[in-house]
Amino acid sequence: MTLVYSVILCLFFKAGSFQPCVQETLNEEEFSINVTSHIQAESGECIIIPYELTFPTNKVTVPYQKYLFKGDPQNTVDTKYILRTEIGTKDSFYINSLPRGEHEFGFKLEWGCNQTYILPKRVRISCSELTTRPHIWGSPMTEGQSAQLECTTYPLCGQTTKLHWEWTKADEQSTVLHGYEEHFPSDMDISDTLELTPSADDHNKYITCVADYGHSVVKTTVTLIVEFSPKIQNGSQCTVEGKLVVCVCISRGNPLPLITWPWASLTNFSVTHYSSIQTVHSTITMLAADYTNTTCISSNNLGQAEFELPLQNYTENYWLGMNPKSALPWIIAGVSLSLNLVLLTTLIICTYKRGKSQQRKLSVEMNTYASLNQADVGQEYSVISPHPRGVSRE
Repeated sequence: MTLVYSVILCLFFKAGSFQPCVQETLNEEEFSINVTSHIQAESGECIIIPYELTFPTNKVTVPYQKYLFKGDPQNTVDTKYILRTEIGTKDSFYINSLPRGEHEFGFKLEWGCNQTYILPKRVRISCSELTTRPHIWGSPMTEGQSAQLECTTYPLCGQTTKLHWEWTKADEQSTVLHGYEEHFPSDMDISDTLELTPSADDHNKYITCVADYGHSVVKTTVTLIVEFSPKIQNGSQCTVEGKLVVCVCISRGNPLPLITWPWASLTNFSVTHYSSIQTVHSTITMLAADYTNTTCISSNNLGQAEFELPLQNYTENYWLGMNPKSALPWIIAGVSLSLNLVLLTTLIICTYKRGKSQQRKLSVEMNTYASLNQADVGQEYSVISPHPRGVSRE
C-alpha cells in the first residue's frame, strides 16, 4: 500500500513540474563575442579560431550548445556541448583544412526549450594556395636494371590523401603509371614507391608524383637520369668530297662517350669533335688514296660500341685519288661499258643511213617508170595563146 502511494506522489510532482515551452525575449546588448575578424592561412592547414563569449548566465543555463557555422547558420562546422557551468568564457573552434579562397564563419548559441541566439559578428578566413609539395627521391638508374622511386608527402589537416605517378611523354601528354593509393588522415608522412626498369630512351624524360587532397592537387616533377652504354646513331657514314673522304661517327651514351678511330698508321688526316646533350659527333677527314674500310669505336665506363661506316656519294674525282690496284676492276668495267655504248650508237647510225639510201633509190625508179608511161603532154592539154597585135587576118 505504501508503494502505491509513493508512485502516485511521484507522478503528481512530475505533472506539476511540466511547463509549456516559452521563447524568452532576449536583450542583444547582453550577448557579445571577442574574436579576430580576419584570419590568413594556407590551404590545407588546421585553423584555430580563439574567442571569448559573453552572455547572461541567468538566461543561458546549462546544458547549452555553442555552434560554429559557415555561411548559413544551418551549415554547422563544429559544435561544443556544455553540460556544466564554465569557469571561464574563453574557448576555441578548430577547422580542418580549407580550399583556396575566402570563407566566412559565424557563431550561434542554443539552450533551454529551443532558444537560439545568433551572434552578428563574423570571421573571414583567407586561404592562400597550398605550397606543400611531394618530395621524390631514388637511387641512380642504369639501363636494364630495376630501380625505385619513392614519393613522400605531408598529411593535411583531417584530409584523406591520394597518391599516384604520371609519366610525361615527348608530346606533353601524361599517362598514369601507378594507380591511386588512398591514405587516410594521420600524423605520419605519406609515401608511395614506384618500381621501374629504365631504358636509354627514358633518359631526360619527366616523371611526376601527384598528391590529391580533395580540395587541392599538388605535384612534383623530376627528370630521370639514366646511365647507358654507347650506341652508334643513324647518319654515321663516310662520303667522298673531291679527292677527300670525310667520315662522321655519331654516338649517344651516358656518361658522355669518347669516340676513337683505330688508324694508327694514318698520318695525313684531321679529326674534330663536338657534343650535344648525351650525343657526340666525331669527324675524320683523309685523302681518298688513303681510304680503306673505316670503323669508329665509342666507349664509356659502361661499355663500348663499334661500327663499320658505309661509303656514300661516289664521284669521278674519287677515282683520281684511288689506289690503282683497288680501282682497276672499276676502270675496266667503265671502259667496257663505254665501248658497248659506242658500238651500239654506230650500229644505229649505219642502219638509219642505209634505210635513207634505199628510200631515195626507190623514189628515182618510181619517177622513171611514171615518165615512160605518160602520154604526150601536148595531146592532153590545149594551149590558148593571144593573137599578136598589128597582124591582119587573111
